[in-house]
Amino acid sequence: MPLVRRPPTDHSMHDWIELTSDVLSTDAAVAWATTPSSGAVVSFLGVVRDHAEGRAGVTAMTYEAYEEPAVRAMGEIAAEARRRWPDLGRVALLHRVGELELSEASVQVVVS
Repeated sequence: MPLVRRPPTDHSMHDWIELTSDVLSTDAAVAWATTPSSGAVVSFLGVVRDHAEGRAGVTAMTYEAYEEPAVRAMGEIAAEARRRWPDLGRVALLHRVGELELSEASVQVVVS
């Protein structure tokens, strides 16, 4: 699992798919997705909330994943989005694992 989150540096890469234990950086993902040919950048952030499955009083969440299958599944999601909307620019699908406190970002999706 990556210890340092960095966007792809190869400018021919149009998908950034990552499972990480690092804090998700909204600024880094939006900056990476923003290109001269993009007319819009849309960002979604999933955060830890204080309830889950009908239970109140949640104070933190622990996210676990098997890296290879999780990254493969996220790649399939990006590929399906590109099939549906061929004009997509860049797609970032980032998922955090580990112990997360309330209001911390667990999932980030950025598309241009």
